[in-house]
Amino acid sequence: MNPYLVALLIIAIIVFSNLIMFAAVRGLSGVKVEWHKMTKTAFGQPYQKEEKQLNELRQRVDNLNAPPDKLDK
Repeated sequence: MNPYLVALLIIAIIVFSNLIMFAAVRGLSGVKVEWHKMTKTAFGQPYQKEEKQLNELRQRVDNLNAPPDKLDK
């Protein structure tokens, strides 16, 4: 293929993909785009259990590192 044609196709793909992303972010289609919110919650759910365990571990380490006079009796 002609290298100029390839370069033109690559530029066109980049420009059109940027336009599509701009339209999705700005809501030019008239439909409210909330897929990013759904993916954020969907990706965060599997790690909630581990985060809870790490918070408990962090609390225990803080209790161990606390000076003896500040410990709860």
